[in-house]
Amino acid sequence: NVTATTDTYTLSLHDALPIYSTVNSCSSTNDTSPRAIQISERRSGRVTIKQIAEKAGTSRGTVDRVLNGRGNVNPELAKRILDIAERERYQPNQLAQALIRSRQRTHIGMVIPSVGNPFFDEVLRGAQSRARKLSSYGTTLTIREIKGYDAATQLQAMRRLVAEGVDALAVMPLDVPEVAEYLQSLPIPVVTVNTDIDVDRVAFIGCDYYNSGMITGDLAQFMLNGRGRVAAVIGSTNVRGHMDRVRGLRTALEGTPEITVDAVLENQDDDDVSYQVLRAYLADHTPDMVCFAAAGIDGGMRAILESGKNIRVLAVDGTEAVLRYMEEGRIAATVTQEPFAQGDEAVRVLFDYIHTGRRPAAGVVYTHNRVRVRHSQ
Repeated sequence: NVTATTDTYTLSLHDALPIYSTVNSCSSTNDTSPRAIQISERRSGRVTIKQIAEKAGTSRGTVDRVLNGRGNVNPELAKRILDIAERERYQPNQLAQALIRSRQRTHIGMVIPSVGNPFFDEVLRGAQSRARKLSSYGTTLTIREIKGYDAATQLQAMRRLVAEGVDALAVMPLDVPEVAEYLQSLPIPVVTVNTDIDVDRVAFIGCDYYNSGMITGDLAQFMLNGRGRVAAVIGSTNVRGHMDRVRGLRTALEGTPEITVDAVLENQDDDDVSYQVLRAYLADHTPDMVCFAAAGIDGGMRAILESGKNIRVLAVDGTEAVLRYMEEGRIAATVTQEPFAQGDEAVRVLFDYIHTGRRPAAGVVYTHNRVRVRHSQ
């Protein structure tokens, strides 16, 4: 069993990280995100952006960024600009109107199983970066980090954030009834991150796992030349994304009946568990390929190498361990999913929903699945 732990930290207004500038989104052209909104300078009867800039002693571009929530602006200057816009009755777009009218603080909570799982480092960095860009509007982000896939631990972390009064919640949810029931009961907006669940949420932010699995299946067909036995390694059957990858893998292999998925092994996204599970499996079995569909890859690779067996390997994500084994020629390819964008978009979508009431088209923001090989740039 994996022991679950909890860690907490809150971002302060003055923290600083590089700004992320691109993301893939299936949002419609009606997207009202701070990045997408383009304010046109128009009179509202009293004041223009140019006049606000003159009164605030700054540039028109800075005023535009403040009114649209784009980029980092000194908090004192941002407050001065919003005060002038409010006093002069400037009428900008819907988002800026909401910001000026409410001037409320927005507290977003996030629960993520990042302890011991390096994949989530980039998810957290993306969330932190977006929160800092929105800090001028009083936005704070509290992250509750947990380890593994224990439903009781995840529920405890979510309940603590709700008790602290968060205005919205981003979570990588376990696909189990008790988590679904709790999320469905919440009176605050919820975004699911990295993997989804059947609840009334604002949006799902993450990759298309089924497609990711199909890409892995395509690679397996090519590498195995139409014949072979495959063992898939996932984190947990209670994570929908992991199971969707296996479904996609099986679907891609349907046209090649001589390639079979003989085992699906669970490792709780933990290197030590992954090592033990694969070591035990390889003692009695010799698959032609191991397809990692989740984390725990470093531990799993140690077991494969210790077995001394000639096993081809496909992986997911671009963690340090995966890239190292690719450089050594031990992992043939990996399918990545833009983790930074997932964290960034989770905070952005919740902020936009709180202030405009709008959500992404179809309630989904997909990040790209991309194949990476040893010499990929």
